[in-house]
Amino acid sequence: MKDNLVFFLISFCLLGLTSCFNPAEPEYIQSNLYAFGSVQDGNIFIEPDGLVFIVDDDKTDEAWKTQGRIFFCCDVLRQTTPSIFEIRLKSYEPVITPAVLAKSQSDEEHYGTDAVAFYQDWGFDPMRYTFNAGVAYTYLKDSDKEHHVTLVWDDVRSNRDTVFFELHHQGSGESYENTEYEATDFEMKGSYMTFDLSRAIPSDAASNLVISFEWDWFETGALQTLEREVVHQQAFTTLNTR
Repeated sequence: MKDNLVFFLISFCLLGLTSCFNPAEPEYIQSNLYAFGSVQDGNIFIEPDGLVFIVDDDKTDEAWKTQGRIFFCCDVLRQTTPSIFEIRLKSYEPVITPAVLAKSQSDEEHYGTDAVAFYQDWGFDPMRYTFNAGVAYTYLKDSDKEHHVTLVWDDVRSNRDTVFFELHHQGSGESYENTEYEATDFEMKGSYMTFDLSRAIPSDAASNLVISFEWDWFETGALQTLEREVVHQQAFTTLNTR
């Protein structure tokens, strides 16, 4: 099982910026920076530090301006203020923001029990209580069936000290676990997602509240060698509570 699965995409990006930028070198270039961001008024906002990316050079189809949230790659061209940067936007993917389900109000038949994997791992933003991930899964070649990935809040098991979440995949009968299909019948598919966890955070949460995520997953090597793994769990201590 992969030991270093957790990778804070946002934190990594922000740390890269703060360590590389020098006010005495306003033209310093940071290449191939990846981050999740919200689109507002033609600019990209990076949470949780309140950074603003202004697109000075757009190498994309510009349709990102109609998106609410994107996962993007850019070159940072220059810093104009302590919180504003001009960038060259190189590519992007839309980010979907599904609602988090309460386990007591749903069932496995709806959200599924199929395995998931991650494109570039995932990150938890403890300042905004959001879960960001590039989620991957197998599906049958040439299929037009919809697959759904859902984050489920275990509202029965959760308490003021620990809040539990489960990531589920509904493969519509097409997941890799179906033994009637050969591994070569499958391809990889997926999307970038952001989940808002705030509704699950108790008003009387402990100051050292732990956020726990669980999922069934598989290694994303050659399809012929995919192996289903046991439930994996990572816990995080939040940096703030309400």
